Amino acid sequence: MQPIFTFDDESARAAGAGAVSETGAYAGHISSAIFTTGRDSQSEAMEFSIDSDAGKISYIRINYRGREGQMLKVGSALINAIMGLTKVKQLTSVQVTNSENQPEFHCKELEGKPVGFVLQKVLYTKATDGTDGYKFDVKQVFGANTRKTYREAIDNLPAEAVDKLLAVLKDRDDRQVNVPQHTGMQSQQSMLNAQNNVPQSRLQQAANQRTMAAQQQPEFDDDIPF
Repeated sequence: MQPIFTFDDESARAAGAGAVSETGAYAGHISSAIFTTGRDSQSEAMEFSIDSDAGKISYIRINYRGREGQMLKVGSALINAIMGLTKVKQLTSVQVTNSENQPEFHCKELEGKPVGFVLQKVLYTKATDGTDGYKFDVKQVFGANTRKTYREAIDNLPAEAVDKLLAVLKDRDDRQVNVPQHTGMQSQQSMLNAQNNVPQSRLQQAANQRTMAAQQQPEFDDDIPF
C-alpha cells in the first residue's frame, strides 16, 4: 500500500502560528480522519472529527495541497505535527462506504489517537443564500494529555505555546457587507415617475426606456466559490 504521508520531523516542528462554537483549545480522541479532494481543482485536505472534552467536533479541515496541486507548507506542517504527537510514521488511505452509501477514504492510523486542536472561529457569508455561517481554522495542534506542541514535546520544553496563542487569538470575521442591489434602479424609477408629469418627446421616452432596460440586466458573476 502506497503511503500518502511520510513523517517529516522538521515540518512538524513548524506547525502552528508561524458541540463547539467558540475559538479555543480542545483535546480529545480522533473519531474519524478522512482524505478529501477538491471538486474542481487538485486540492487535497484531511477532515477530522474528534470526541473532545467539550463534546463532538466535526469538520475540522486541514488543507495540505492547493488548487494547483502544490504542497501547502502550513497544512502539511500541522499534519506532520499530528503524526509526531501520535507517534505515527506513515498515513495511508482505506476506502470505506459511509451511511449514505458513498465512498470515504479514511486514515486508520490516526483514528482513535489522542490529540488537541487550537481552533479559530471564522465568520463568513454563505454563497448559497447570503446568510451568516461559521467554520474553524486549525491554528495549532498539541498533545491531548500534555498540552505540549510537537516542538515542546520533542525538545522537552514546558507547555506554553498553546496558552500564549490563545491569549492573542480572536474570532475572524470574513463576512461580506450586504449592499442593496436595486437602489440605483429604484432611484432611476423615481426620477422617471417624477418626469411623467412633464411632457416628453419620443426621443426622450426612447432614451429613458433604453436606460431602464440596461439597468435591469443582471450582472455576470464568474466568481466560483471553492
